[in-house]
Amino acid sequence: MHTLVWASRALLVTIPFALAGCSTEKYAPVTGVVTLRGTPLAGATVVFTPEPAAEGVRAATATTASDGTFRLQTNHPGGVTQAGAALGTYKVTVSKFVPPSGMSEEEYAKKIEAEQAANKPYSPESTVPAKVELIPKEYSDLKLTKVEATVKSGSNELKIAIP
Repeated sequence: MHTLVWASRALLVTIPFALAGCSTEKYAPVTGVVTLRGTPLAGATVVFTPEPAAEGVRAATATTASDGTFRLQTNHPGGVTQAGAALGTYKVTVSKFVPPSGMSEEEYAKKIEAEQAANKPYSPESTVPAKVELIPKEYSDLKLTKVEATVKSGSNELKIAIP
């Protein structure tokens, strides 16, 4: 019994140090700009996915502003948000879904609202077509992207020019 108590105390002392090790990962600010055919891209999602995947290292994300700029953040369990990304190498994807050809965002929103009012959103009877990916797969698909970035100590800036 004495050994069990000692083992329990050792475990209690070890756990805080192990948990502290998870939070000592170094982060650095990452900003950038995304352009599509030379024009700033607003409302796109930028994702930095660790490459290779590493235990405890999370993807960092951002949404581009009206001028195409972004500032990454990393989301942790419990709603904790960390500015920037952990130091390391990442594959980068950019994604933006838009209404099908010929339909504005406003028209799309009105159609969705009408279906919600009729209580049949996302049903087989839906008359609203799904949004489509605006960005070529070479930039939006994690398996196909050639865009990579290395986050180092200090400020990091990335310009993503999508043809």
